[in-house]
Amino acid sequence: MTLTREEQHIVDSVAARHFSLPISILMEHAGIAVADACMSLAGAKTTPIHVFAGKGNNGGDAYVCARILYGRGFPVTIWDCFTDTNHTGAIRTNREACIALGIRIRPCEEFNPNVWAGGVSRMMDDEMPGMPCVIVDGIIGTGYDAKRALPFRLRSITRSIEEGHVRGARVLSIDIPTGVDANTGETDASAVRADMTVTFILPKHGMTIGRGPAFSGQIRVSTIGLPINFADIALSAGANQ
Repeated sequence: MTLTREEQHIVDSVAARHFSLPISILMEHAGIAVADACMSLAGAKTTPIHVFAGKGNNGGDAYVCARILYGRGFPVTIWDCFTDTNHTGAIRTNREACIALGIRIRPCEEFNPNVWAGGVSRMMDDEMPGMPCVIVDGIIGTGYDAKRALPFRLRSITRSIEEGHVRGARVLSIDIPTGVDANTGETDASAVRADMTVTFILPKHGMTIGRGPAFSGQIRVSTIGLPINFADIALSAGANQ
């Protein structure tokens, strides 16, 4: 079973209105799930983590992930993809928590993977192959619609992420890679190509068809603290409204 973009919105809405689970709680669980997966990719606490944060709930998950990883001792940098946005709600709360903790937040335009030497080992065992860093893609998520190309400035960001990928970084996307349509599996010309995607409740439909699987990498599903059958419950409740 999978979720479309519209079904995901219904599930989120039902969780808040019928089960008293506000987005802030779901966001916390999502960020922890991403942080756990990120640790498995990183292999050692000396591996730098670069977190790209958007302005929606996907970005909120990214800020939570950054906070959790920083608290666990990882070197974390947050790259703000929407510096001109006045963040609100749970996203603002988690962003401000990162600032208060002293986590570096920099404009994403300053991200430069060209400084990395390919194949730099930062693993626990020097004889094991490593990577210069882990990149977390929390830019858009299910909000991308293939009917519209990614804006030019976001394409510039995703191309920098891919350059880092080519130079040996591992890429982890939150919920669905930026530039992959959650309904159709169509991809933008500059979509993020992930090694792993941590998705929530159920995989998004677009991750299983078309070009979606090739861009999603290994898929991990987190229930974000909800019952395993919550999608069925929520969609049934939504249909009866």
